[in-house]
Amino acid sequence: MVRCEWLMCLFIQLCASKIENDFKRLAVRDNVGNHFSEVIVDALNRYYVKNHSATMVMRLSTISPQTYHLQSDIMDEIMERTSHSIAYEFRSSNNRTRRPRIFNIAFIDGYGAFRQLFHALDPAYYDFSGYYLIVLTNFGKLLPETLERIFGFLWRLNVVNVNIITADLQDHSQWQSVLMYTYYPYQPNSCEKTFPILLHRFRKGQRLDHLVELFPNKLSNFHRCLVTVGTFHLPPFILLMNHASNDVYGGVEGDLLRALSLKLNFTVHLVEPHDGELWGTIVADSNNSIVNSTGCVGLVLSERVNLTVGRFAIRGDRNLWMKHSRSYYTVRMVFGVPAGREYTPFEKLFRPFARLTWLLLAFYLMIALVVIFVIRLGHSTKVRSFVYGRGVSTPALNLLNVLLGGALLLLPSRNFARTVLFLWMYYCLVLRSLYQGSLFEYLQERKNFSPLQTVEAIVREDYRVYSLQGSALYLQQMPNVLERTTWLPDDDALMEQYLHDLAVYKAPSVALFTDIERVAYYNHLKKRTGPVYVAGTVLVRFPIGIYYPKKSCLANQFDREIDGLLTSGLFTHQLQQYVNYDFFGRPAPHQNLPTPLTLDQLLGSYETLLGLLLSASILLLLELASRRFGFLQALFTFLQAE
Repeated sequence: MVRCEWLMCLFIQLCASKIENDFKRLAVRDNVGNHFSEVIVDALNRYYVKNHSATMVMRLSTISPQTYHLQSDIMDEIMERTSHSIAYEFRSSNNRTRRPRIFNIAFIDGYGAFRQLFHALDPAYYDFSGYYLIVLTNFGKLLPETLERIFGFLWRLNVVNVNIITADLQDHSQWQSVLMYTYYPYQPNSCEKTFPILLHRFRKGQRLDHLVELFPNKLSNFHRCLVTVGTFHLPPFILLMNHASNDVYGGVEGDLLRALSLKLNFTVHLVEPHDGELWGTIVADSNNSIVNSTGCVGLVLSERVNLTVGRFAIRGDRNLWMKHSRSYYTVRMVFGVPAGREYTPFEKLFRPFARLTWLLLAFYLMIALVVIFVIRLGHSTKVRSFVYGRGVSTPALNLLNVLLGGALLLLPSRNFARTVLFLWMYYCLVLRSLYQGSLFEYLQERKNFSPLQTVEAIVREDYRVYSLQGSALYLQQMPNVLERTTWLPDDDALMEQYLHDLAVYKAPSVALFTDIERVAYYNHLKKRTGPVYVAGTVLVRFPIGIYYPKKSCLANQFDREIDGLLTSGLFTHQLQQYVNYDFFGRPAPHQNLPTPLTLDQLLGSYETLLGLLLSASILLLLELASRRFGFLQALFTFLQAE
């Protein structure tokens, strides 16, 4: 009997304990769960509805079934009140989205559950610069150390737009509140710290204050904290002038970086790659895992720098591993070529007239000589007297004599012959006046042949092409150019040397594959050495921008500031301070100064005189030899007019 009573008492106590636990759970669901839901729904309606992307829901409970049930109750309440405006997607191992998720909400009951969830996040499917709302449903008093550990882990992931919502689940009184915590990585006298900060206290029974900014902009002011930048010397985009204790930099992208540092109030610390490469390469294995990376790309992937800048082309192979900013300029890759060879003094004698004019003059002379030859074959004295006058024995010589401005000893007496002579004298007077008037200027002008303008001309003239190793990708589709290309180490000093050789014509059969801004920068600084020209064909156009680590939180904030700077025209204005495009569009004007001619400028005339004297000497020798050779005598007799 006593034993039965004892068992009955034990059963009653167990039932009472279960009823008490169920009552507590119902109390938590009715009091805390509803308050949790109100705060979360308000945050979702204010920040998550503005984008049509689905909200990713993550959930894990590792401490007790009570927290799991509470999470279920809160999730049911939230979805019931927001399903008409927000689409939800539950996380699973099969989730493979085309775009990284921006809006995320996670339900956890402690640091262990948080670490399991967030340790498995892949930046390819989760945008770490997006919104993250973490609901912490743990029993007992929340320790600040737990929050600091969570925020420290989030900062290592570069998750900044994050809030943790929590409450004391054992407090069922009217004073029960929902607390929202966050952290600020950049604060006055505090850089990259993750101290938890109470963003707002939501008291039970009070209306939610919509003036409270639940997701404030935490990257609008860096408070002079360091931002590490991987870069290298690459005019005119980046100019590095290293001093002993500070980083001094310039260039058009350097000026953009300085403007960003002033607007966002951060300190720039420059890091240069030391492995012999500038931009760098990425080597991946068959499993799509990085085996090796070099240059500034390696600095970004190893997260030794916050970003990299230096005429970085925004390309698909880089976008797989890094995050890029929006493009702020389009670079044109061209061939830098030397000026054409200079006109010789003899060639300058033909420059006053265009080729067509010389051809027409030769055509008129040919017609006149043919007419004289036909009349000579006719042996008609009347026709000869009618066309070029009685007693004129050397019509061809008279033709050339009038052309060169000489005098005639015997003039024709017939009207037709005089008219023909007058027309020819008038034509030669105009032609000779134009020629003599222009020749003075052309003899003094330093003029070169036009530089090569097409890739086909570069290949046809058998030019040797030089290019930096970092630009090799852009020539892969041109095998005819690739086979004659010599790769240079990634060093701008070599580029500077080859540009100098092109300018002073030390490399007459060399083409340099580079961006047009690099050539324009050289022409801007080295005006005395002469310009480097570019072939008119643009081989490649690509947008450039800033690259960040894949999980960087800086990209969105920097993009907003870059948009404002581009709208103001800062980039194009600063670019004009470093480059000179004048030599690409039109030739440099020639100054018509009244200076006397020099012997060098008259060398072509001396060469012509020497050639004529040699021709006359040869004719004299042939005439003397005609006494011994019958065919020469017959030839000279035929050519001599009666």
